[in-house]
Amino acid sequence: MDELLRTIGICFLAGFMALLLKERSPSIAMLLTICAAALLLSQLFTSIQLVMGMIQRFSVYLPDMDLYIGTLIKVLMVAFIAETSSHLLKGANQTLMATIVEWSGKIFILMIALPIFYELLQRMLVLLPGTH
Repeated sequence: MDELLRTIGICFLAGFMALLLKERSPSIAMLLTICAAALLLSQLFTSIQLVMGMIQRFSVYLPDMDLYIGTLIKVLMVAFIAETSSHLLKGANQTLMATIVEWSGKIFILMIALPIFYELLQRMLVLLPGTH
């Protein structure tokens, strides 16, 4: 919770300062925004590393779930990258490119998740009577 409040505070502070500086020096305002974004992304990647460590620790208790956990991590990373890229493109007034990135992310997630869907279908077919 503290990290979320700190992130929101940094965003508001950097945004407000960039708005104040935009009229006098647009290049410094842009540099401030880029530096704040880089700081926040580095903190975010640290949090993602912690989450991935927790997921790997959980996988010790669920040895059969390696495929699922690996796929979950891939899907989360694709979703994160696609969403972040899409918002950056929308901020740059590139809505068509943002839509293409969103759709590409969804297609990649579908491609990553199809093997799990296939395996689940196979397991369900084994449960049906007369399909051995």
